[in-house]
Amino acid sequence: MHAIEIENLSVSYGTHRVLRNVTLKIEPGQMVGVFGPNGAGKSTLLKAILGLLPGDGGRVRLFGEDVHAMRRRVAYVPQRESVDWDFPVLVEDVVLMGRYAHLGWLRRPAHADRERAAHALQQVEMTPLAKRQIGQLSGGQQQRVFLARALAQEADIYMLDEPFIGVDAATEQKIFEILRELRNLGKLVLVVNHDLSTARQFNRLILLNGQLVAYGTADEVFKPELLQRAYSGRLTLLEEADRWIVVR
Repeated sequence: MHAIEIENLSVSYGTHRVLRNVTLKIEPGQMVGVFGPNGAGKSTLLKAILGLLPGDGGRVRLFGEDVHAMRRRVAYVPQRESVDWDFPVLVEDVVLMGRYAHLGWLRRPAHADRERAAHALQQVEMTPLAKRQIGQLSGGQQQRVFLARALAQEADIYMLDEPFIGVDAATEQKIFEILRELRNLGKLVLVVNHDLSTARQFNRLILLNGQLVAYGTADEVFKPELLQRAYSGRLTLLEEADRWIVVR
């Protein structure tokens, strides 16, 4: 069964159509990078899959079911700019929020939920800062905390929107390491990223520019003609040895 099935999906903001007739099927156990220029609909695609944006047409199904029935199986890490970092909440409480999908109405987190949240913090190497207010952290530390919240959810699909913006090299490496572990556990990992130099970190790529330009392995997608189509000629490609270097 496919983890995500998208059929003829179109999404608009007002009169502006952002996505047009996207059809795509993605299996579990993949780490998928979503690439394309600014305004290509990358973040919109994630939000539409989550059911946060209504489509003009088409259908999205997760594991063969309606999106809203499967939301607890999807963990989402939004862009940092969409988060109110001044909200007075501790790091450990942010991570514990990842357990809420498993709790019923009025049910308080149990000891097992707190243990799972603590383990997620340990995975991203943020345990020493558990009692720190979230706004006091650096950008990279904040990103690690939100990844820990997603890990605490114990989902089957992990969706991250630009998780590498504002992080240092060590944090980027750690995030990729964790995402590969999730993939190896059979999870589906979907990552919006703007940095084409990381393309080969993913075993599948989605190339978008308002519509689906290509989906496949890096060797299948990371080709001059497809990149030029996606980026509308706004890239210069230099071939060096057996790889392409992208110069904006």
